[in-house]
Amino acid sequence: MIISCALSRSMARLANEMHAITRLDFGDDRSGGLSIISEVQHIKSSFNQLKQGIYAMTKYIPKPVVAAILEQSLSASHLLGMQPSYLVVMFIDLKGFTTISEMLPKDKTVMLLNEWLAAFTQCIHANHGTVDKYIGDCIMALFGAPEPLEHPEHWACKTALEFRAVLDGLNLSLHERDPTLPQISVRVGVHAGNLLIGNIGCPERVNFTVCGSTANAAARLEQLGKTYGVSPLVSGELYRVVRDAFLCVWVDTVVLRGYTMQKTQVYHLVATREAATPEQNEVAGTFHAVRSAIKRLQWDKAQALLDCVDVAAPHFAPYRATVSALATHVVSREAPLIVGTSLCSSYTTLSAKASRNRL
Repeated sequence: MIISCALSRSMARLANEMHAITRLDFGDDRSGGLSIISEVQHIKSSFNQLKQGIYAMTKYIPKPVVAAILEQSLSASHLLGMQPSYLVVMFIDLKGFTTISEMLPKDKTVMLLNEWLAAFTQCIHANHGTVDKYIGDCIMALFGAPEPLEHPEHWACKTALEFRAVLDGLNLSLHERDPTLPQISVRVGVHAGNLLIGNIGCPERVNFTVCGSTANAAARLEQLGKTYGVSPLVSGELYRVVRDAFLCVWVDTVVLRGYTMQKTQVYHLVATREAATPEQNEVAGTFHAVRSAIKRLQWDKAQALLDCVDVAAPHFAPYRATVSALATHVVSREAPLIVGTSLCSSYTTLSAKASRNRL
């Protein structure tokens, strides 16, 4: 009778913990201490190893995906497949990581990389984003998948702006720990659109990810930060959704690398509308007015607006490339307005009619 009761209690506790694992609840050990029955103890030891393995899996795969696998008891062959979905893709890249890795010893390089990945990942998760993968010194994040999210565009923009405070805190912490460590900075690109999301691969190896031009465009926007010297950069598609809540400065109209004719409006995400300074609003308003004048072929008005721009002023200085290219088109009185033709070889010159349609 005593053995029967002990067995019953041990199995009940073990069953409760198994049920908790299906919810990815890795809390306190619910199966109790050592069992007086050796067979139960062997089962418990094996289960603890399984628990540790599943917990480790959640570090490699987004938790909602792991939960779906456990809940639906899917085999690898059934996992394969992708579905169309609308979501926001974000790329965050550590500036100058190659140079940093050459400067620092290997142990410090790894420490620095892990510290920034941890800090930015925490910020992404706090804003309901999901880290899809780490690509060397780059983070690819999703908003709106694998779990649905209302207003993913706003959450993505909020995250991108919060990165500034996260980066300041991280640099301060690293400097206090080791003054020889370099100050780090990042580039961010964000785009919203339709793509495929799900699992791709083969029965022996499956990878959860997204596929489509939306992800490619987000990566290209991040890379454009090198050309324009400002970040985060967001697409016109994203801007149209968030413009009432966030102040964005138009930077350029480009044909992104890898594309042939599709044009993308590029904006610098500056601040929330409530937090924007008068100087930031002045920059955004000036560029909008110049674009409107060029669209209407009002060259004298566009020139007068540009004459008022002081590129030495702190709030205009980051946009020297945009101001210079705008001025070139106004002086020549040509309206291609693929601004930045001299900056990126992938840009093309269109007719004035096409330009007016684009603006």
